[in-house]
Amino acid sequence: MTPEYLARIRAIYEAALAKDTLERAAFLDQECQSDEAIRRQVDLLLAAQQRVPAWLNEPLLAAAPIGESPAGAFPQMAGRQLSGYKLVREIGHGGMGSVYLAERSDGAFRKQVAIKLVRPGMNDANILSRFRQEREILASLDHPGIARLLDAATTDEGLPYFVMEFVEGQPIDRWCDERKLNLTQRLVLFRTVCDAVQYAHQRLIVHCDLKPGNILVTADGDVKLLDFGIARLLRHEPAGDKTTTRTLMPVMTPEYASPEQANGDIITTLTDVYSLGVVLYELLTGHRPHHLLKAAMREVARVLAEEEPTRPSMVVATTQERLTPQAVSEVREGDPNRLRKRLEGDLDCIVLTALRKEPVRRYSSVEAFGEDLGRHLENRPVKAREDSFWYRANRFVRRHPSGVATGILIALSAAAGLFTKIGKAHV
Repeated sequence: MTPEYLARIRAIYEAALAKDTLERAAFLDQECQSDEAIRRQVDLLLAAQQRVPAWLNEPLLAAAPIGESPAGAFPQMAGRQLSGYKLVREIGHGGMGSVYLAERSDGAFRKQVAIKLVRPGMNDANILSRFRQEREILASLDHPGIARLLDAATTDEGLPYFVMEFVEGQPIDRWCDERKLNLTQRLVLFRTVCDAVQYAHQRLIVHCDLKPGNILVTADGDVKLLDFGIARLLRHEPAGDKTTTRTLMPVMTPEYASPEQANGDIITTLTDVYSLGVVLYELLTGHRPHHLLKAAMREVARVLAEEEPTRPSMVVATTQERLTPQAVSEVREGDPNRLRKRLEGDLDCIVLTALRKEPVRRYSSVEAFGEDLGRHLENRPVKAREDSFWYRANRFVRRHPSGVATGILIALSAAAGLFTKIGKAHV
């Protein structure tokens, strides 16, 4: 089968899943028409879907309420000893693995860690390969903004696992909203996220799933990047072989995915630039550029490829899904008009540059993205805006208001003196 043929099967299958059982047959008759081969493949996928356990359809790492075991948990693992730590409770899970909170078991001192292991019965070759790759990625990263790998081994049953730094924090959007951070404070915090992602990119690692739930902030305000479960190691891609950088059934979070991810195209570091643009859009406005969570894969790809997001300064003036301008501004700048004016200009251009459909038209790197935010914070001209004399003059005045005011007073005084002399000369 050609990639195009498989993509067609995937699109029809995803769309059929979103249909009610009674509507599905008519939908398939219309979509497949006379192509019995496609209809047969889609029917096989739908039949297989009915046999999949419910927990396999959950996100790769879904947070569990504190003190509760999430659906699909394996309670027999709690209490087990792994690498000198005792598993306390499951704190996250998904289709590939489970993450447990664990404590040092020898009692010498108190230390908590997070242990991620492949679920029992999930030792499929592809899953094990992805798990090993995540472990390899974490082992190569040593940055204060990225959760660290501490150890790795295999259980008696042959299930691989690794021990990570336990991060007790909140998703970055919730952390900012609860503390009512203004836009400047949010931008400063976001730049530390850019630093961590750029560090990974320098080691040829693309995260591929950047979203608030994978960017935690601790009580002390430290950012920690999590979950490299679907990250890509670019140095493992053979030169000239583009097949390894494509995916026919992409694993991603639709709301934060880039157009190239949705289309199964080549993944580069610019994929993370786009996802960070979505995160920043949400941090600044409370809205998302697109609403795609329940959309079929074909619709996700279409929207991301064709529909332009609303400018941040405009979206904050709208009401969407009970999210009002007052509610958005209350936890940011306090007033809807103040928030809109703060977003107009530089921030509109910066965010929309990161969200451009074509990767080559985005910022050339996460570092460039962060640097432009820095220029905005310092009232210097940003690269995302069209340069002009008046724009640069405006930035200069914002950077040196007292100096400019003093200069104007001196100029006015000099002018006044000159006019006085001219007046006396004519008397």
